[in-house]
Amino acid sequence: MAQAGMAMRDLRALRYDPPGYAKHGARRTTFQSALEQCEQFVAAARDAGYATRPVQLFYALSQASRAIVAASPRISNQAWRVNGHGLAANTNAPSAPDVTVTATKTGLFPSLAAALGLEPLVADEPTALSELWPLLPEATFVPLNADSTLPVLFFAQHGQPDAPFSQAEIAWIPHRVKDLYGDDPAQVKRHLDHYPALRDSTLLVSGPRQRLEWTSTGPGLGLRVKWRSGAELGNGTPLMLADSKTIDDLGVASYYSADDFVITPAIGSMSAALHPILALWAVLLALSSLARYEPASWSKMADIDRSADANPIEHLLDAATDSIPAATRNLLTSLK
Repeated sequence: MAQAGMAMRDLRALRYDPPGYAKHGARRTTFQSALEQCEQFVAAARDAGYATRPVQLFYALSQASRAIVAASPRISNQAWRVNGHGLAANTNAPSAPDVTVTATKTGLFPSLAAALGLEPLVADEPTALSELWPLLPEATFVPLNADSTLPVLFFAQHGQPDAPFSQAEIAWIPHRVKDLYGDDPAQVKRHLDHYPALRDSTLLVSGPRQRLEWTSTGPGLGLRVKWRSGAELGNGTPLMLADSKTIDDLGVASYYSADDFVITPAIGSMSAALHPILALWAVLLALSSLARYEPASWSKMADIDRSADANPIEHLLDAATDSIPAATRNLLTSLK
């Protein structure tokens, strides 16, 4: 709670000295008003029960997104005023994992992605919450679907912060991945290639049998990866040398703070990874649509006595009251 309070205080400070293009005129006014509404929606969500909390949280994130769009140098003075969600939910589903969302080409969702230099969900491709929920760092320890093999992964580069690196550690890999592929580096690498940040990497192995070096870290397993590029010696023999990368090169995401890194897979026909803030946007839009338009179904899904989905739903809705201010602060201060 203390960290959440600090994040909100930092957001309030930005209203006097906005980043990017929100320093003057109508963009400044929208930035300030949107952040004030975000703060009030978060406060309302903390006091609300689970029956209505997703509504307040979605609109908190929606207004935070309007502030980001208003501030972003990537959005022109002709395009920063945005109408519509840019994402629709199909709430006719028996359980929360079966609810689907479908992006459109215009609206706040794709505008937020453009403001941050991210790739959104592909328009007109329905995506189930069972695919999106595992991408939320908030859900790492209390997953909606324990069988997911492609959740968000923790990423820690070797070396000094902000410096190029050629090795990194990844964590939170589900135990089921090892159950499926064992110590076979080729099969594990094919699985990890679903994460665009890892596609050009190789897995570190050890011993004469070239076995993977699995470690136990947090809610899953860990592995080390490295990047190498080929060079040719004078006699034509190839030599693999360390290849320096940066966080931006790989599309690694920072979420809660500037030094908190995660990687996610691509969804559907996306070419890049889906950033957790966009996954959270889609999930909260879906949950708020359930609460508003399917209240009877929502009541059953969120009933801790009757629904297996209720505990992960409650956990996410609790965690999001802290992560929305923290992620918004981090994304706004990263605008260049």
